[in-house]
Amino acid sequence: MSLFAACALTVLLETPLFFLAGYRSRDEITVVVCANVVTNLLLNLTAAYLLQGRLTIAYSLELAVVAAEYAAYALAFGRSKRLFLLTLAANCLSFGVGLLL
Repeated sequence: MSLFAACALTVLLETPLFFLAGYRSRDEITVVVCANVVTNLLLNLTAAYLLQGRLTIAYSLELAVVAAEYAAYALAFGRSKRLFLLTLAANCLSFGVGLLL
């Protein structure tokens, strides 16, 4: 999958999940899209050099993405367990769909 396609897929899967969870304002959606674009591009560029078939590194990188996105969301929206679980669920969804494709 190309870098652009992977990024687009992530944004198209995770943004509606946040929208359904109540993050609907233009500013909230902008934060979600920007956080996903930045972390997805960094993840995929890093993975291109480190992975080479090693799934354990992929899991570690994905956990780092969850932490980074949650930190961005917590700064923008306030910390909460619900927001962390939403961030984790959104990333599990996009990672799982990415593996299937």
